[in-house]
Amino acid sequence: MNQTPASIVSRFRRLPSVFVRLTGRNGIVREYQALVCPTSEYCVLPKVDAYRLGYAEAALADNRAPSPSVVSFATYMGFGRGTSIRMARVEVGGMAFRDVDFVAFDPLQSVGYDVVLGLTVLQKLHLDLDFASRSMRLWEADEAR
Repeated sequence: MNQTPASIVSRFRRLPSVFVRLTGRNGIVREYQALVCPTSEYCVLPKVDAYRLGYAEAALADNRAPSPSVVSFATYMGFGRGTSIRMARVEVGGMAFRDVDFVAFDPLQSVGYDVVLGLTVLQKLHLDLDFASRSMRLWEADEAR
């Protein structure tokens, strides 16, 4: 894997993934293996990890009740509901973004990834994804190719 301060170039086996560092509201920093998913509307983080990063309301929320912080979304398993949180900082390689919207939702453990990086962070990046060669490049939107 080659990395420059403002881009990531990598090859993948099954699905495109990167390591990501999340800084929560409480200042705690954790690293996760993240699935890069340009078809996901939101970035997704398990509830227990949201709790550890200072978002207790996400772990304790009853997502069945209507609330302004509960969002509905479609998954490959059907429809889901989760609590919307704003991650203080997201770092992908040498790129960092503040106040990124996430949804606290417990994905199936069989997915094999800790976090899903969806459009709420990918809209700030360019993504060149080639499944035929199993390669991926992520770079900041304002960087020249």
